[in-house]
Amino acid sequence: NWQTMRFKPPPPNSTIGWRVEFRPLDLQITDFENAAFVVFVALLTRAILSFKLNFYIPISKVQENLKNSQVRDALHRQKFYFRKSLVPEDEEEEPNDGEQAAKMAAVGDTKSHEDEYTLMDIDTIMNGKGEFPGVIPLVRMYVNSIDIDVDTRCTIMQYLRLISKRASGELMTTASWMRQFVTNHPEYKHDSVVNDKINYDLMSKIRDLSEGKCTCPELTGKIVSRASLNRVPCPEPSVIKTEGVGQESKP
Repeated sequence: NWQTMRFKPPPPNSTIGWRVEFRPLDLQITDFENAAFVVFVALLTRAILSFKLNFYIPISKVQENLKNSQVRDALHRQKFYFRKSLVPEDEEEEPNDGEQAAKMAAVGDTKSHEDEYTLMDIDTIMNGKGEFPGVIPLVRMYVNSIDIDVDTRCTIMQYLRLISKRASGELMTTASWMRQFVTNHPEYKHDSVVNDKINYDLMSKIRDLSEGKCTCPELTGKIVSRASLNRVPCPEPSVIKTEGVGQESKP
């Protein structure tokens, strides 16, 4: 499915092997948001490789997910097919740095391919619920398993916090924010007509946000700048075990 992921063949006369390209990301308004999603995808690929996670679902279900994602306010109103267990059944040896992650991911008793996946909302997929661990807690566990400095960890945790809150609905998506801006504009008549003045004001607001001239807490939350990292304590990520399942604790 070229709209979400692509297998890239090796270039001619090169030692580079087959590659997998993630393609589902839209350009965000601010550098902080763009950095958050790019870093998250990079860390997710490392977590998949390190913990030997399995995200396979039938391509027909991927197409259904893509169709559902195009519905207005899909984040809150739609559900998407996702695997119940993220560890292959034939995985006999758990990775050294991912023993807890493997226990978190290996839930559910799969007896057929149809039993391997189910419909979940985005909040459950990303943040976890019940016995399903969630993608973001697994990425947090990977970050905890590698040696990085405090500043980098704090920045990464801000990125993961943004995505987590977007998934839960605590923060608005870009699409929701733009719709709210238009519907609340004094010149909008609720007739689906977006005139030049509304367009201009929207583009001006986006420009100011992208250039850091103003902030939008409902879109990005509170951002701690690198210059203030030494003054603002960065909370350490924590995982609470509940019946063998790790869940991210919320501050």
